[in-house]
Amino acid sequence: MGKWGNGEVSTNTPKPQHPTPHTPHPTPHTLHPRKTFSANPKYRRIPMNGNSNNGQKGNGNAKSDELTQAGKNVATTTKNKSITPSLPTFSPPEQSVILKQSPIWSRTIIWTLMSVTTAALIWSAFAKIEQVVGAQGQLKPQGKVQEVQAPVNGVVQFVKVKDGDRVNKGDVLVLMDSSASQVQLESLRKIRTSAEKENQFYRLLMAQDLTPAAVESSIAQLKLPSEIADLARNRAALVTENQLYQAQVSEGASSSALQGDELARLGAARREANSRQAAARLEMEQLEKQLAQTRVQLADARSQLIKDRLVLEEIKTRNANSMKQGQESLDIERNILKDIEPLGDEGAIARYQINKQKQSVTDRQNELQQQEANGKIDREKQEKEVQTRIAEISRLEQEEKRYFLLISQAQEKLINTTVITEKDVRDKMADNYKRIAEIDSQISRIIIDNNKRIAELDSQISQAQQTIKYQKITAPIDGVVFDLKARPGFVPQPSQAEALLKLVPDGCPTEVKDAAKGCLVAEVDVTNQDIGFVRVGQKADIRIDSFSYSEYGDIKGEVISIGSDALPPDENHRFYRFPVRVRLNSQELVLKNQSTLPLQSGMSVSVNIKVNENRTVLGLFTDMFNKQVDTLKQVR
Repeated sequence: MGKWGNGEVSTNTPKPQHPTPHTPHPTPHTLHPRKTFSANPKYRRIPMNGNSNNGQKGNGNAKSDELTQAGKNVATTTKNKSITPSLPTFSPPEQSVILKQSPIWSRTIIWTLMSVTTAALIWSAFAKIEQVVGAQGQLKPQGKVQEVQAPVNGVVQFVKVKDGDRVNKGDVLVLMDSSASQVQLESLRKIRTSAEKENQFYRLLMAQDLTPAAVESSIAQLKLPSEIADLARNRAALVTENQLYQAQVSEGASSSALQGDELARLGAARREANSRQAAARLEMEQLEKQLAQTRVQLADARSQLIKDRLVLEEIKTRNANSMKQGQESLDIERNILKDIEPLGDEGAIARYQINKQKQSVTDRQNELQQQEANGKIDREKQEKEVQTRIAEISRLEQEEKRYFLLISQAQEKLINTTVITEKDVRDKMADNYKRIAEIDSQISRIIIDNNKRIAELDSQISQAQQTIKYQKITAPIDGVVFDLKARPGFVPQPSQAEALLKLVPDGCPTEVKDAAKGCLVAEVDVTNQDIGFVRVGQKADIRIDSFSYSEYGDIKGEVISIGSDALPPDENHRFYRFPVRVRLNSQELVLKNQSTLPLQSGMSVSVNIKVNENRTVLGLFTDMFNKQVDTLKQVR
């Protein structure tokens, strides 16, 4: 079997059984050389039987020069090898030949692989590859989509727009049925007018002395409730009676305002005054005697009050001194007990004496408490006596005042012998005025209630007017109508926040307007694992899912905002996510033929946010290798 070694190919041949007669036998000291052939064409294959390659015959000596050359070649190839002497061998007539392969191609392949590997490493160390974070979302307007809801309950009467219409701010969108609100508004206005007229009548009734006839006319005209009508009648009667009393007490008073009954009463009252003159004198004398007795009793009571107060002060002083002495005695007993207790612990004094001293302290405390209680009882008793005396003085003073008043009344009766007693009349007038004041107070409360009612009616009227205004629903912003749900007969429910329609804002808000970058933005959700790499201002590639990326391409953009907190999982997203807004540099897709495809709100998009544009290819493979190493470090 052939093998590669030192740049040569060698063969091992079996020993021949019969030597060739023409070949001389080698001596024991001669090595039989193995034939060695090279791929080099300058070496010729020489048959071992002495025949040439062209088939010519000859003996072993015919080609001696060629054999000699072959022997030299054998000696050249084997001179550096350590050959162990062996027994003489015979060569067969022919021997297999293995050609040596040229090293040029193998070296070329090796150097090529090394060059490619080195170039790849150098390229990977300097070549940049973008690192992106993928996210899914939708295209939405820069401003929020405005939901138009019915601010009040009602039934849709007319719908002025349809889906896709472009409207301006203030344009009428929907008209609600306002017939019920109009009826309610008219009713409220009538009620308010009636309340205003009632208040005018009440103010006129209190400001002027209306006759009973005028009052009855107003009651019939305004259709007042029976309770309020009775109050108005009573007030008119009291006013008329006071006019009668005024005529009685005043000589020059006019009685033209009095009716027939009031004039008859006036004459009877004057005649009655003559019979009261004598009775008035007697009554006055009796009152003066009673007044004198009351004054004597009042003086005695005041004198006794001074004495009672002095006694009270003495009791307070005595109690204070007694409590002070008792407290001092108690402190002495306590100090004695405090001094002898250590002696008792040391055995220097009998326990009996200590207990006796404790009993003394206790007795002193009880005496002090009893003394305090007794002093308190005496003080309270005397204070009660003083209060009783004060009450008696107050009663006597009131009695004195009453007698003064009665005497004054008697004097008036005595003086006014020809007319009715002015005091009685004025008392009656005062009583009437008091009753009139009570009626006026009730009427004032009615006016206040009516004013409150009018204020409530004003509020209800304003609310009804506002309701009528709200029943004309206008566009709050410029935009395009979509998702129109309103139709004639539709009943929206404001409590359920049901939108009649929605408006997509038409145009950018002033504070973010950028004509070059448009108004639609991509709102996407980034997972917790990727949000740490996302920053405001990073570039992004936005691919519209409705248009194939390979055919229509993508749109460049920029991150403009990142949510401050993660949104919890919901039915559509089973993971925590951060909302991210990406501004689009263009509002349309530009095709190769320069035609454009406009974008629409609500289109789903796939966004690749470029979080690292300076990462190398070598770094990518390094990270993959580190991850595999970290995986091997884990137990499971």
